[in-house]
Amino acid sequence: MYELSFNGTIFKADIDNARAVLGGICWSTGLHTVKRVLTYAGPPQPHPRGLPRLEHVTQISPTNNPQQPPSRPHPAWGALSKELSRSSYYVRLAYLVSPEKSFGAAAGDVDLNKEAGTLQWLDFPDPPKGQPFTQRRKMEIPGQGNLPMVMVDNKYAFEYETIEETWSYVKDGDFEIAFTRHLTLPPTDAEPPTQAVRLPPWSDLVPLDPSEKWLVSIRSFAWEESNPEEIKKATSQILEEKTFFDGLFTFEPVDRKDLDTRVPPPGRAM
Repeated sequence: MYELSFNGTIFKADIDNARAVLGGICWSTGLHTVKRVLTYAGPPQPHPRGLPRLEHVTQISPTNNPQQPPSRPHPAWGALSKELSRSSYYVRLAYLVSPEKSFGAAAGDVDLNKEAGTLQWLDFPDPPKGQPFTQRRKMEIPGQGNLPMVMVDNKYAFEYETIEETWSYVKDGDFEIAFTRHLTLPPTDAEPPTQAVRLPPWSDLVPLDPSEKWLVSIRSFAWEESNPEEIKKATSQILEEKTFFDGLFTFEPVDRKDLDTRVPPPGRAM
């Protein structure tokens, strides 16, 4: 699908008031989610390889034993592999966690191969073509087990992990407004970097942004990316809603180079 978005920032001191306003607009208290997000880098350019090895893919659901692979991987795996074969990208593995139960010594060690995760990919944004918003393709495959193992199988290298906290709201059925911040784990001396076996106490997490601002995003979606009418509808929606929210938030232009999700060639900085 295509995701169309405008982005801005809001100070930590203003987040509660902003949530209250959105609660009135959207008739909702908002959905609060906290995710553990691991970022992996594909094989260095110029040798992208997609995801040819999927023998360890499992589907995790209440009625499915995660240790038993499905008869065949979800069709989205093939589509994503095709995209990752044309260029080497960073991808994310996202896991829902609880601030009260998933952090600190009481939470214990976690084997993420046994947890249900979502594989996420965002493309390099399209050229703006005179439009003020960011437009890019997006794919997600939820409810998957063994994701770290699948990354290793396909020679994707672990880069870093963060905690992503979000308050999200839905307006008019499918238009999304979200406040997001990223928190970092205490540094370690591990080389190369490795994912944490146990998450630290929530109080030990540090905001990635020193000023502790939250990202404000408004998003519309074209679910059928090959359908021009869907993209036209999403474009009309994002522009209309941006006009509505201009009185509440300040949206800032984003250079698409700052949102590049491709792995740079060796010797070139990200």
